[in-house]
Order: sequence, then C-alpha cells, then structure tokens
Amino acid sequence: MKLAISPSLCSQTLLSIVSFIILPLGVTVDSYLDIARIVLRARRRPMGAKSILATAQKAEILPAHLFGKTQQKTLQARLSEDILRDREGSIFYRTEPGQYALKEFLNDPDYPAKWKIEFPARRRTRDLKRPDSLAIRRTMVASLENTSISMSEFSERLDGSGGLTVMQPKDMKKHGYCAIWTFSIVRRGSEVLSYRLGRYRDDRDTFANRRSIGFPGALAAEDVSLFSTDRLGVLDCAVGVLTQDLDLSLATFEDSAEQVPKIECVTALADLQGDLDLVIVLRWDSPDWFEPTTKRLSLNDPSWLKTSAPPNDINDFEPWSARLLGWLTAKGQAEFVHD
Repeated sequence: MKLAISPSLCSQTLLSIVSFIILPLGVTVDSYLDIARIVLRARRRPMGAKSILATAQKAEILPAHLFGKTQQKTLQARLSEDILRDREGSIFYRTEPGQYALKEFLNDPDYPAKWKIEFPARRRTRDLKRPDSLAIRRTMVASLENTSISMSEFSERLDGSGGLTVMQPKDMKKHGYCAIWTFSIVRRGSEVLSYRLGRYRDDRDTFANRRSIGFPGALAAEDVSLFSTDRLGVLDCAVGVLTQDLDLSLATFEDSAEQVPKIECVTALADLQGDLDLVIVLRWDSPDWFEPTTKRLSLNDPSWLKTSAPPNDINDFEPWSARLLGWLTAKGQAEFVHD
C-alpha cells in the first residue's frame, strides 16, 4: 500500500498530525512498527499505542488490513516484543510503562531531557546477575534450607560473620558462595498472582515453561543507596522488579507506606539439581485497580491462586514457587509470620 494522504486534510491539519512527512513513491506502510516509526518521528514525543493509531488513522496512513478491534493491543505487543527481542538494536524505547519513543532523538539537543530517560525492558533471568552481585557463603545458606527466618534475624547472623561479599556470578559456585535473590509475591486478599514462565523470561531448565508465584531480582551492591531502608537494598531491588515486570509507575509505591512491599522471610531454596540460592521473600498487596491481564503485563496466563488449598498440580510450578506454596498452604494464609 502506497502512503496516501487524504486530500480532505488541509496543510495545517496535516502539519499538526504528521509534520508533513511524505514517503517516497513505492515505500509501503504495511506493519504496525512502520506506523509507530512514522508517527513517533513526526510527533517528536513519546506516545502510547492508542494515540499512535489515532494519529495514523487521522492522517489516513493506516492500511486497511491493519484495521480491527484489537489493533491497539497488537501494536503495544509488537513494540514490546521488538524492544525485548532486539534490545540495543531496537529503534524504539520506553519512557515509562506504555509510552514509546524513537532512539534517534536521544542525541537531539532539542528533545526534552525528561523524554531521554529509558524505562528498562522486561528482564530475562539470565540478564539479572550483574558483575557486582551480592554473594553469601554456601554454609550460611545451607542452614536455612528447610526453614525460614525473619529479616532482622538474618541481619543479626550477617553481623561479624564475614559471609557476605561482592562477586562475579560465574565465580560463586567454585568459591563456595551462593547468589542472593529477592522474590516478590503479589497478593490480593487470600490469593496470590501466578503466571507461566516462558523460556525467554527464564531459561533455566527447571524453571522454564512452569508456573511461578513470584518475580525474582538478583541483589547487587548498586541496589543500596543513601535512601535504602535496609542494609542490602532489598526493597529497592523489589520495587525495581515490580515496576518493570508489572508495568507500574514508581508513584505506585510512593503514595503510601502500605504500598511498599513487605519483607516476609529469608530462606534457602534449591532448584531440581539441588543448587541453592538465598531467597528473600517479599509480599506486595496489590491496590484495588490492579488487574493482571496479558494485555497489560505481557505475561503468560496470569491468574489469581487461592493459597488455602494446594494447587491441582504442584509439579507444574517451578521449584521455588512449589516450596513456598507448600508453606502458604500449610499456614492457610497468603503470608509468612516470623517476627
């Protein structure tokens, strides 16, 4: 389809919609990404999928074969997939959840600085561990394998132990250390949010394609800031994970103390090969407006799971979630109590 601008649009209206961009004869606009690129370049500002499509429709550059009831959902999915798949190679980036812009403007001095801050793409587990990852002696972790303790007790054990250091993830096992993870569980009353892990999100063999009830984040030295409320930056890491994986704004967690994730317990969890990690479990009580849908989160099969009874197939869950669900079911409530 050749780009055709409706004669009914006057020059001034056209200028305000697409900055009078005209493609060379023969160039086609036949994909959602083409449309996003053209509109974002013309408008020179971040836009959401709905606004991009509305602008394209007014300028009559929306091909007939792309019309449909789910085009907004499809465009957002296409943009998210492109950013996730190509990473640095993508021409798009997020400025905040649901808002997209073109990287070509990042070096433009006239482009507002507030629009040059890139909102991170959703994370893959293999991308989580950073060079400055926190590591803890395996002997300390092994003592927690069949139990859990409070964060305050864990802090006491750390004091003077010399068991905590910073290390490259690839060097941990051979030196007798384990990684430290946060694992944030989203709660709604007596239910917790579960979803299925795709291999892209988590390519560990015992985790991929299984269901999970948490969102993991590997702790690193950079998670601790002057404003951190705990010595390891646990809450900072957990909030970062939830903002990225659930497409939430930081304001969600800043409105009130009740919206800040709560540290539930510290434990040691193993995968099916027996490799241990120290896991700090957190609970986030979701606000009333939050509803997990594939449209919003780009998660596989999200659903709320009651913790009062064990799931029909516990083996369908990755190892960490299976262990934690067992504890929650035994307690008959969607929380851990230690203090």
